[in-house]
Amino acid sequence: MTSLHAVPKSEPAPEKATPAARSISVDPLDYALRAAAVKRMRRSRLRVVFLIHASEIFSALEPVVAELQARADRFELIFVALPRNYSGRTGPCENLPQTMSFLQGLGLQPIAMTGQDVGDLVRLIQLAPDFIFRQTPWEHHIPSVFNSRLLGFSQLCYVPYGMGTIERPVQQYDQAFHNQCDLVFAESQYHLERYLQHRALGSTGVVLSGYPRFESFVRHLENVQPPWPLPCADDIPRVIWAPHHSVERTWLNYSTFLDYKDLMLNEAQRGRISILFRPHPALAAKLQASGSMTSAAYADYLSAFDATGSSGVDRCETYIDQFAASDMLITDGLGFFSEYLLTGKPLVRTWKEGAEPMNHFGNWCAEAARVVRDGNQLVEVLDEVANHSYRDERLELRLERREILSAMCIGAAARVADALENA
Repeated sequence: MTSLHAVPKSEPAPEKATPAARSISVDPLDYALRAAAVKRMRRSRLRVVFLIHASEIFSALEPVVAELQARADRFELIFVALPRNYSGRTGPCENLPQTMSFLQGLGLQPIAMTGQDVGDLVRLIQLAPDFIFRQTPWEHHIPSVFNSRLLGFSQLCYVPYGMGTIERPVQQYDQAFHNQCDLVFAESQYHLERYLQHRALGSTGVVLSGYPRFESFVRHLENVQPPWPLPCADDIPRVIWAPHHSVERTWLNYSTFLDYKDLMLNEAQRGRISILFRPHPALAAKLQASGSMTSAAYADYLSAFDATGSSGVDRCETYIDQFAASDMLITDGLGFFSEYLLTGKPLVRTWKEGAEPMNHFGNWCAEAARVVRDGNQLVEVLDEVANHSYRDERLELRLERREILSAMCIGAAARVADALENA
């Protein structure tokens, strides 16, 4: 119990103050919860709070935000910026200023919460949200006061930040977070069935919405022709290299960064291809935490890539413009398998021996990619690209999958908004 004094002891009490008013002992959490319930009863609009710690995946929620903003007579939106920890180890959460800056750059007015103590949880409760969206199910990525088990004072919602491709049903469909959620928005019929099969609560609260991110990506790719972000001649091929963060064999084991970092840097230095290096946002933290590469060594690597002139490091939060301006994506996984297929352009998978198996959807996407299993095969691909002689043997598969993926997203954001209105 915390003692809240209505009048500071150092100041004289007002003449009409009673002894009870001078010293009121309350539980702040209990008081906030009760007050929040009263606030909700008196509002004409539904209040939706978005807890944002990862600007790089905000595109999964952005179409939903736009749809709710278009229904301003029914929804009020609040954005809360949080710090994060991607290392996979216990440690401080960081990056809050960058997330604040990103949201402000979108014209939003975010509230910053460090999550260092229960005070921020009380503040969140005092906002009295009808709905809370969190970006990921990974509790260890954000401060513990925003754990899903502590958010039961509102309806917790989840739009997946990437289409599930790994055969890890517990992590993808049945974490504590998934079962705390009141509304989960499934990307496809396949993913809806996976929730039904693996989630402790089954499909209760699961809405087949389609994938909002794809809805905006398809529209963007059809209507925008952005420039390539690196200086290079018009006839130089433009390739995105996007390695995953899973450098440790104990978790997924997909990243081929350590296998091919020298090869790719050497190719960038040759200047035959303009390579945009877009590492997974968690790669730097995982390299350092695992002891695979020091932060100084990684910084030197990035500097060397930037120094090539026609190649460089992609430090932008968003990436759909880069997709649109590129000629090819080289990646080891995982979300980009499905996302880049929307471009219809060549997709190359760098295979990692011992990687976790993908689920049916992941394999369906990856079938449209050309697979390289060692450095020699990767060099072969790079030579073909540089010489404008790439053997595009997966074109038909890519185009077929692009049509299917594009169709499953139509109207997704509107279905999410409708579900909130009808909850």
